[in-house]
Amino acid sequence: MKTPILKALVLTITCAVFTTAHASGKLLTTDPLTGLPLYPATDSHLHLGNDPTRLPDSTVCQSRMQTDFYSVFDSKVDVTLAWYSAHLRDFRKTHAYAAGRSQDTFYKPDGTVVVSVTGSQGKDGENTDTYSVLYAVVQPGLNEKTIISLNQQKPVCP
Repeated sequence: MKTPILKALVLTITCAVFTTAHASGKLLTTDPLTGLPLYPATDSHLHLGNDPTRLPDSTVCQSRMQTDFYSVFDSKVDVTLAWYSAHLRDFRKTHAYAAGRSQDTFYKPDGTVVVSVTGSQGKDGENTDTYSVLYAVVQPGLNEKTIISLNQQKPVCP
């Protein structure tokens, strides 16, 4: 008699925990820092949501940078870049290959907002899986030469 009650109790608790975990995992469609559209493949499909990892504020060439980091799941770099090209039409884009990864950065012409897409390890020109996407706000904005140099992982400050 006690076994069926215990099983029912365990099942009830398990369902409650799963439902609570599922309910707390919200799926963002915009990045909270920049307000820009968020690539759908930042959802792991594990019902945990896709809240960003807020990186510590940093200083780049005397500009303050605030950054949100997202992992990307099940998406090739070319597909990710096509999505961002369609959604960030007023942004400029720069491409580089550094540290064994493709680095593509979209940025506002005034240098105040940056979205950077990093590929997984691979050869230059290889269409690897997308590793991550980073959204950043920079005050004051960085000039184009600095943004391009950061994308190449060789910072040049004016």
